[in-house]
Amino acid sequence: MLTHYRDYESFKQIAVPLLEQRSDIHQLPLGILERGDVPILMAIAREGDRTIVVLQTIEEQAILAGDAFTYNGIRKLSRILNCPGYIGEQTIIEPLLASHSPFQIKMDQGIYTLRTVIPPATLEYRFGLIEPSFTEDAVRFGWAFIEETGALPATERSRLKNEQTIRKHIEAGTLFGLFDGGQLLAMASSSRPTASGVTISYVFTPQKWRKQGIASYLVACLSDHLLTNYPMVSLYTDWSNPTSNKIYQAIGFKLVGRSVQITKRPKYQ
Repeated sequence: MLTHYRDYESFKQIAVPLLEQRSDIHQLPLGILERGDVPILMAIAREGDRTIVVLQTIEEQAILAGDAFTYNGIRKLSRILNCPGYIGEQTIIEPLLASHSPFQIKMDQGIYTLRTVIPPATLEYRFGLIEPSFTEDAVRFGWAFIEETGALPATERSRLKNEQTIRKHIEAGTLFGLFDGGQLLAMASSSRPTASGVTISYVFTPQKWRKQGIASYLVACLSDHLLTNYPMVSLYTDWSNPTSNKIYQAIGFKLVGRSVQITKRPKYQ
């Protein structure tokens, strides 16, 4: 059974308690609901005693969060929703990737959470907010991050979106960096704050400064800073990069799940 909602507050009253049952896994939809983005689609799907929260705020994909449906159940839900892509826990999304599926994996990520930082070796760099004077550097870092991760298509629209996002983070005081004198070495942002936690994203270090522990030191400093106001910090990593996963575990992050983002193959779009 699929129930669609038009009223945002009515949907939140149903969805938030369901998502908070596993808040460590569901920081993405919880953060979006807290932020108040205007949804394209809000629905609750049920199969027996299993429930999935469906939330879509961008054309490219819908978030599926909750319980894993049966193989036939999730495929039927996908056909009814008819979205160009989905993101959710691996156990929910996996049946949509069976043989002859119209979908392919766009991003496979580990979901990590942290409540206590394990301090890494101290680096002689300054941690702090990225000020407006570093906007140009931060925009360049953000675009390099997008190109490297494939988080957005490499279009002019994406370039503008990246610049807008970076500027909003700087204005909101949610973009942080490591500095060597007047030079920005690495950046990371805090985003999607909720009562149960906050997410670190946009973690980027240019190639020439990698393999020096800069990214993990920045994330450790930022996590320590955020934990003064939030009970938990979450982080999504590239599952295909074992080094990245290992360095975050070394500073205290624990794997709590897998997130898979899928999109329709070109011939089905």
